Amino acid sequence: MDWKQEVERLYFDENLSLEQIADIIEPYFPDKKHQQRREKAWGYIRYHPKRKTPTQAVNRPIGVIGDLHVPFDHPNYLKFLQDTFKQFNVGQVVCIGDLIDNHAISRHQTETCAKSAYDELDASINRLKTYVKAFPKVKICQGNHDNIPERQAATLGIGKRFLKSFNDLLELPHTWQIEEEFIIDNVLYRHGINCSGKDGALNAAIQERISLVMGHSHSFGGCKYSANKRNIIFGLNVGCGIDIDAYAFAYGKHAKFRPTLGCGIVFNAGNAMFVPMGERYFRD
Repeated sequence: MDWKQEVERLYFDENLSLEQIADIIEPYFPDKKHQQRREKAWGYIRYHPKRKTPTQAVNRPIGVIGDLHVPFDHPNYLKFLQDTFKQFNVGQVVCIGDLIDNHAISRHQTETCAKSAYDELDASINRLKTYVKAFPKVKICQGNHDNIPERQAATLGIGKRFLKSFNDLLELPHTWQIEEEFIIDNVLYRHGINCSGKDGALNAAIQERISLVMGHSHSFGGCKYSANKRNIIFGLNVGCGIDIDAYAFAYGKHAKFRPTLGCGIVFNAGNAMFVPMGERYFRD
C-alpha cells in the first residue's frame, strides 16, 4: 500500500483527522516534519472526488452552525439550531469555525473580569458537550480563534508536536472532524478569514468560482447570488451564535454594525438561505 492509499483509507474509512494521519504516515516520510506530512496528506485529500460527494443524507439540506465562540455563545442558540435543523430536515451539519473563543490567551487585550485560561477551557469543554449530544457528527471549518493556541505556541517556538490535538484538547469525539475547508456537493465551506464586509461571502465565491459558505464577519448574515450564462453561485454568510452581552465581546459595544445571530441552510450548489434567530429565542 502506497502513502496515498493509506491516507485515503485513514481519512475516509477510519475518519481520522489530518493531525492523526500525519503521525501515522511518518514511516513513508521519515525526513519530513509533522506539519510537512500534514500538508502532504491535505494536498492529496483536498481535491479528492470522495470529498465532493456526501457520504450520507443524500438530497437532504445541510445545516450550518455560525461562529459560536464557546463558552460565550448565546444561551438559547443551541435550541434555535435544533428547531431550525429539524424544520428543514437537515442531513449533515457543518460548523463554520471559531468553535471556541480562547479569550484568555488571545493576543488582544483581556478583560479584567475574564476567567483564567484554565477556567475558560473547562467552561468550553462543558458547554461543547451539549452540542455534541445534539449533533453527534459535525464537520468543523478551522477558524482564527480555534488556532490561537497554535499561534501563541509558535510565537514561543513551540511546534504542534508538543500540543494536544484540537479534539483531544476540547474532549470532542472523532466524529467531530476539523479541517481548513470542506467541499460538499460542489459547495465550499470555510471560516472566511480575510473575507470581510457585507459582500465578503459573495466576493469569495466569485474568486473561488464556486458557491461558498462562510462566517467570520459576525454582522453580515445573508445570502447573495451571482449568475452568468452558464450557472448561478451564491455566497452565504451564516452569521454567528454569540452572546453579545458576554465580556468577550465588550470590544464591540459601540460597533456600527451589530452581530446577526442565525444559521445557514444549504439545499444545493445553487440554493441556500440564512435563517435569523428570531425574538422568541432571546432571553426573557
